[in-house]
Amino acid sequence: MTRVEDRIAIENVLYSYARAVDRLDFDGIRACYFPEAIDDHGGYRGTAEGLVEDIRARHATIDSSQHFISNVLVEFTGADSAAVESYCLCYLRQLLAEGETTQLLATIRCRYVDRFEYRAGCWRIAARTVVFDEYRMSRIADELPASWVRSARDRTDPVYG
Repeated sequence: MTRVEDRIAIENVLYSYARAVDRLDFDGIRACYFPEAIDDHGGYRGTAEGLVEDIRARHATIDSSQHFISNVLVEFTGADSAAVESYCLCYLRQLLAEGETTQLLATIRCRYVDRFEYRAGCWRIAARTVVFDEYRMSRIADELPASWVRSARDRTDPVYG
């Protein structure tokens, strides 16, 4: 692989992670990490498998999730390792509570500070620290017309069609 190809592969892992969290694709989340990887994710610190279970629990009350990855900087620290920083903007909308007409929306600004490694022909996350800049809560009314295609947090989402 060339370094350009390595960068693209690393970015694809970042984007795949965002999609997997947003679609609740737990196998997809696991595939972004080496099994022994450690993730420091604010309220959770531990293995990638534990992170999957943490996301499963935390996202049980979230009906819409979007993670936007940008400003990806890759610094190769060796032939098979890279320090990677990327910005993340998250929107996490809570399920509509019974009797309510508005929902809580969390807006989170953070950065992923990752150590990537190249093993067995693929780049994956070996360690991640999520560095938080802001966590805001607001009330919103979802006014999406019923006739528009709505996203789904599972394999029924059109991306899997």
